Amino acid sequence: MKIRREFLIGVLVVVSIVLLYFGLSYLKGVNLFQKQQKFYGVYDNAAGLQTSNPVILNGYKIGIVKSVRLHDDGTGRILVEVLLRDANLRIPKDTKLEIYDADLFGGKAIQVLLGQSEELALNKDTLETSISLGLAESVKQEIEPLKQKSTQLFASVDTLISNIRRVLNKEQTQDLTEVFDNLKNTISNLERSSSELNGILANNKGKIGSIFDNVNSISANLKSNNDELTNAIQNASLITDSLAKLNLSATLRKVDLALQGVNKITQQINSGEGSLGKLLQSDSLHNEVVQASHSLDLLLNDMRVNPKKYLSFSVFGGKDNGEEFSKKELEQLRLEIDNRLKNK
Repeated sequence: MKIRREFLIGVLVVVSIVLLYFGLSYLKGVNLFQKQQKFYGVYDNAAGLQTSNPVILNGYKIGIVKSVRLHDDGTGRILVEVLLRDANLRIPKDTKLEIYDADLFGGKAIQVLLGQSEELALNKDTLETSISLGLAESVKQEIEPLKQKSTQLFASVDTLISNIRRVLNKEQTQDLTEVFDNLKNTISNLERSSSELNGILANNKGKIGSIFDNVNSISANLKSNNDELTNAIQNASLITDSLAKLNLSATLRKVDLALQGVNKITQQINSGEGSLGKLLQSDSLHNEVVQASHSLDLLLNDMRVNPKKYLSFSVFGGKDNGEEFSKKELEQLRLEIDNRLKNK
């Protein structure tokens, strides 16, 4: 009887533990008597996700988060195990498990975003993951730039106020009076100058009109002679192209060589080399040439006056009566003497 009671107590404890397990699983949304699917997701940040958070598909709860723990690879990433109650639910391979805010109080849940792949995910596969910014995070990201701009604005306002205070101190306000007086004088001068300018324009209105008429006439002339100007520009272009094509460097080198030759000849003449140099440098040769020319002139004159003294016969048809030679006959005689001298 005593052994039977202990056995009953043990059985009661085991049954209680089993019932407690099934009860807790049921409260968590896990039906141990129904076939289920299990998937995994790896996140860089858990974003406040906890065990037993719901898994939602199209607004309907289809499972729970069974576990949230660190990944075994030691990288610090978060491994989430998701349990789906419906074993017949078709999950595409590219389905994504997205953590999002389930309510306004920061409760988290996982939303199943079905993919478009024709290949289905198998039980215990690892699916793609993402984290959707919650309301608080969105507001925080929107407010953060506004906060920075507000801080900069307040700093600018503070600087502006400091500058205004520095400008409006007692010493600066005294200077402002002088500034406004100078500004008033400047405006008065501008008004007076403007009035004088208007007077000048009024007095010279006719001249200004004439100037514009001349300008219009000049522009009309330019327009009417546009073809001639174009031809002149084209001719100038052709001249410049021709000059560019000339081999000026080679021409200048030839001119330089010619000048060097002339310089050499000049040096030789100055040094007395050659007949021309001797003639220029020697006075005796010059004198001899002058004397020879003078003697020849005397001889020719004498031959013209007394032809019979030198010639016993007549070369030009005879001069028996003692007539003088004419200038033409003397020129022929000179040529005859020159030829005889050349033949010798």
